[in-house]
Amino acid sequence: MLDICRKCWSLQSKDTDFGRHYHVRFSTKGRKDAFEGDLGDEVGGLLHDIARRTGILLVEAELVADHAHLLVELAQHQTLPGVMHQLKGASAHFILHKYPELKIDLRSHSFWQKGYGSRWIPLDQIATVRHYIRTQRDRPFRHAR
Repeated sequence: MLDICRKCWSLQSKDTDFGRHYHVRFSTKGRKDAFEGDLGDEVGGLLHDIARRTGILLVEAELVADHAHLLVELAQHQTLPGVMHQLKGASAHFILHKYPELKIDLRSHSFWQKGYGSRWIPLDQIATVRHYIRTQRDRPFRHAR
């Protein structure tokens, strides 16, 4: 039944004929600042590598302090939950295996928080969203500590 629901979602989705671009946001577990310094660069490269190896088109990506912004383009056979499972799951596995001390810092065996936020992007807004993602580091950090 789950496969039927996913198939229906893909076929009836409003973006089927207009592009399948999504702006996706997700955070580290407990909003822990993990992306300062070399780890942020490594995780960014890792997300691009995972995307390339699994056939995910990662149009834009930026990691800022404790969260990530991605612009992904889905192929017809892909679902957003499936793509996010691959990106978050494989990256968390690699990071926590390479840096086991993060489990102590995060007070968890998970690197990412559960879930993600997403918004479908119409074709005429892709350039604007790419600019928004690309300039994340230039924006003041607005999250309460």
